[in-house]
Order: sequence, then C-alpha cells, then structure tokens
Amino acid sequence: MKSPYYFIIKPLGDEYNNEVEISGQKIIVNSTVEDHKHVNRLAEVVYAPSRSTKVKSGDIIVVHHNIFRIYYDMKGRAKKSPNYFKDGMYFIDEYQFYLYNDGKEWKSVGNYCFVQPIDKENSYLYEEGTELNTGYVVYDNDYLNDLGVKLGDKVNFTKNSEYEFTINDTVLYRMRTNDICALL
Repeated sequence: MKSPYYFIIKPLGDEYNNEVEISGQKIIVNSTVEDHKHVNRLAEVVYAPSRSTKVKSGDIIVVHHNIFRIYYDMKGRAKKSPNYFKDGMYFIDEYQFYLYNDGKEWKSVGNYCFVQPIDKENSYLYEEGTELNTGYVVYDNDYLNDLGVKLGDKVNFTKNSEYEFTINDTVLYRMRTNDICALL
C-alpha cells in the first residue's frame, strides 16, 4: 500500500500520553481529550509516499498535535481525527510533521527549526522562567545555515512564534526560519 503524495503513519504508543509513573504507580494526568498538550506527537512512518522523499518507512517523525486528536461531533460523539485511515493508521502530508529521525539523528523538515529556551539571565530579582524570546538552536535547517545560523547559536525569535514540543525529555520550541530575528 502506497500513496503518491501522503505518508501513512501510526502513533508510537497511544494517541494520548495521559499517564505518568511515579514510584511504580500509574497516575492519569489528564482525563479529557480536549487538551492538546497530552496528545501524542511521535509517530512511525508505515509507508512513505511513492514520490522521492528523505523520510523513509520506519523513520520516527514529530507530527502536529491534531493528527491523533479525538474530537466530539455536533451530537457529542467521539470521532477520530480527519487524518484517520484505518487500523490505527493515519494519512498526513509533508506539512504536518516537523522533525524526523532516520535511526541516527533528528533532522528538521522544510523551513522548520527547533530552539531550546534558556533560563532567565541577569535578573535583579529572583524569578523562575525562561528568557523572553531567546534560546539556542537545537535543530537547524538549510535555510538557517544559508543565513549564517548554526546549531548551538543563541538567537532571538519573534513574539508568539514558539510552539512547544518535548523531544528527548527536553522542552523545545518549533518555529519557522523567518521567526528567527537575530543572532546573539
């Protein structure tokens, strides 16, 4: 089974990440399907499109939060995402995932990049949190490299461009290349 344009994927694990384990006990941290923060964003590529692509079957990808999300219709019935195909598989196009792992390393897709927020610096009062719109580039892309921005560079990014993901237990912000304002 192959599609000429769409990837066929399945979630790694369940559609939602609602449980954590503390001292051997499983605890449900979210009991509703409306909160996008607990939707699984990791998937395995079952079939890559027949057209040429860097992403191959078996690769792990980071997808948009609505891919595996459950919705309620007008009558209150739970429905799978419009991307749902059958047997736990989903169709997505190349604009619905941002990062892929070919078994060796994570690589960003298109003009997306990932920035790790940094803790506040040079604050007069003790404040927890992250520095406003500042971070380090963790996953770059060819467009950023053409602009002289490389992995590990400290950058400033536009307000409200950050879209939070957790990759390898690290909070990262996904953004587009044009959201990077300055190399610090």
